[in-house]
Amino acid sequence: MSPQAEQAPSVAAPVLRFAAEPHGAPPPVLLTSLAGDLARRPVGGEPMLVLRYRADVMRALADTTNFGMAGVTGSGELRRYPLTGAEMQSPDGGLLNMNPPQLREYRQRINGLFTRRVAEATRPAVQVLAANLTASLASRGTADAIAGFAKPFTAAAACAAMGVPERDWEQILEFSRVAFAVVPSAAAVAGVAAAWEDLYDYYEPLVTAAHGRPDGALASQLAGALDGFTMSQITHVIATISNGFGAMLPVLATSLAEVVQQPRVVAACLRGEQTWAAVAAHLLASRAMFPVALPRVALADTWLGGRLVRKGAVVLPSLIAAARDPDGQPTRNIAFGAGPHFCPGAAITHVWLAIALAEFFESFPAARLDGDLVWQPGTLSVPREIRLALS
Repeated sequence: MSPQAEQAPSVAAPVLRFAAEPHGAPPPVLLTSLAGDLARRPVGGEPMLVLRYRADVMRALADTTNFGMAGVTGSGELRRYPLTGAEMQSPDGGLLNMNPPQLREYRQRINGLFTRRVAEATRPAVQVLAANLTASLASRGTADAIAGFAKPFTAAAACAAMGVPERDWEQILEFSRVAFAVVPSAAAVAGVAAAWEDLYDYYEPLVTAAHGRPDGALASQLAGALDGFTMSQITHVIATISNGFGAMLPVLATSLAEVVQQPRVVAACLRGEQTWAAVAAHLLASRAMFPVALPRVALADTWLGGRLVRKGAVVLPSLIAAARDPDGQPTRNIAFGAGPHFCPGAAITHVWLAIALAEFFESFPAARLDGDLVWQPGTLSVPREIRLALS
């Protein structure tokens, strides 16, 4: 009998749709066992066992002997029942769907492009960008912090980093939205697959150009670091990383909404009693984080948190629950996962978020909400707008 059957009848497992929750909270099943230990994917398939304790989550993420990526079979084909579009990227260079040892060579080649030192090198240009955006809002009495700041900040910073024209950002962002969103139904699978193919098609000529005329942009550096891989493998890596930049938008939007409701935090930073880097780190570890990691599959019968997880069972690591586990050992950067799939964008996210928050709230220290926040569905729920009185 599978651990799912032992826990609860499959018909009782809620479908994990990431609908809008009050105050942008994550789905209840990710935080509490009151709804049961199981959750279903909208596309169907067997229920997933939700992992909420920090030790269990870290084990599922880091123990590659007993847990693998659930989106691919042992021979590398895509499985039928993805939770999100991230599981539908090409297994050939898609990074997120790959298991060691295949993943290891890719990550060893590219990890040097995502160090803290590299992230800090972007600071001057990102500070200028943030300052220009706040200056453009200074004459307004009210503004939407998403449309006036978070969106253009993400677009300009991401495009400059990747070396793509800013005019293409909306198209790239839409690819990211479709590819990383929850797959809403079996009928949507083909559309998600097409979004990945469109993104690969977008980046292929950029990879070709980078080989002939390298520059300092990340896409070009990635192409150089992966020299010797096939064109499709390089393109799939770059497209996967490009999609990651789109995540900066909901992270920044959620952070702005949180901080504007905590004037004591703003005041403490302005007095030098707290740093914006510390504020950003706290938000990324508690609120402005994607609440789940990609599902894993048990590669063998495995004891996990005092229960036997049978080979073939799918587990869903709840990062948000692990971050709030009062009995777990604190784990820095839990929002970025652990093990071989630790998000390479962790350092740049920390740096950019701290810069954006500092520039915005030092420019508008008295900013306050000018209307209610209406939260939208999504794996990381964000408000439709953040209407602020700026002074």
